[in-house]
Amino acid sequence: MKGKKIVHMHIDSAYGREPLPAMRQIAEDWGVTLVEISIPPPGLEQQSQWLQVRREQPDWVTFWGAGSGMNSTGMTNAARVGFPRERLVYVTFGAAEEDMNPAGDAAVGTYAMANALPGQDFPLVQAIKEQVYGAGKGNLADESRVGSVYWNRGLGAAVMWIEAMRIAQEMHGKVGKAVTGAEFRDGYEALNMTEERLDEIGIKGMVAPFAISCENHEGAGKFAMMQWDGEKFVQVTGWEAPLEPGYIRQLVEDSAAKFASENNVTPKACN
Repeated sequence: MKGKKIVHMHIDSAYGREPLPAMRQIAEDWGVTLVEISIPPPGLEQQSQWLQVRREQPDWVTFWGAGSGMNSTGMTNAARVGFPRERLVYVTFGAAEEDMNPAGDAAVGTYAMANALPGQDFPLVQAIKEQVYGAGKGNLADESRVGSVYWNRGLGAAVMWIEAMRIAQEMHGKVGKAVTGAEFRDGYEALNMTEERLDEIGIKGMVAPFAISCENHEGAGKFAMMQWDGEKFVQVTGWEAPLEPGYIRQLVEDSAAKFASENNVTPKACN
C-alpha cells in the first residue's frame, strides 16, 4: 500500500467520520496518502465531490454511505467521471442489492464489505422457505428477497438473539420462561458461535464464527468482500480480520475510557 492514494468519501455525520482516526494513523504508518471528502446529508448531491476524485486520481475510493439513495448516487457519479468501480469499496451499509440495483450498469464491479453473505442455499434459509413461505405463513411482500443481503443479515441477527435467549434461560434455570434484561445480557456474553454450532443451526458460511464476552461485545470482527456482477454479489474473499486487531481495539478502549471519565461513568468490572 505504500505510495498509494485513498479517498475516503463519507456522509458528513458522526457515523461517516467514525473511521477517520484509525485511517489517519494507518495511512501515516503505511505511507499512504489519505484524502478525506465529506458529503452533506442526505448525500444525494455529490457532483463536486466526484469532480475532486477525478482531480485527485486516487488508487481506491472507500465509500462510507448511508441509505440506498446516497449509495447508488455514488456509483452513478463514479461512472460519470470515469472512476472504475473495480476501485470502489463500500462499507456494509452500502452492501446490499437495494444499493446496487438503482445504479444499474454503473454499479457493475463495485466492491462491498459483508458481515452476512447473501444466498438461498443455506439450510436454515431453505427450511424457512419450505416451512414458512411454502406453507403460506410468510409476510414478506416480495418473497424474492428471501436470501438477499438484508434478509440474511436479519436472519443472522435473529439467530444470535434466540441463541442468547436459550443460553440465558439455561444459565438462570428459566427454560421456557421470561428472563430479565440482565439475565439476557448474560446469555449474550456467553455466546460462542463456533463453525460447528453455525453448521448445526444451518447458517455455516453465511456469517463468520464469533464469540461474545463481558470484555468484548464486538463479535467476529471479520468481514468478507463481495463484488457486484450486475445481477448478484459474488464473494471474492474469505472472512478477513484486521491485520492488527489489537490496534483498533486500543483505539476503542481509549475512546471509551475518555467518554467514561468525561461523563462520570464507572466502567463495568468483568469477572
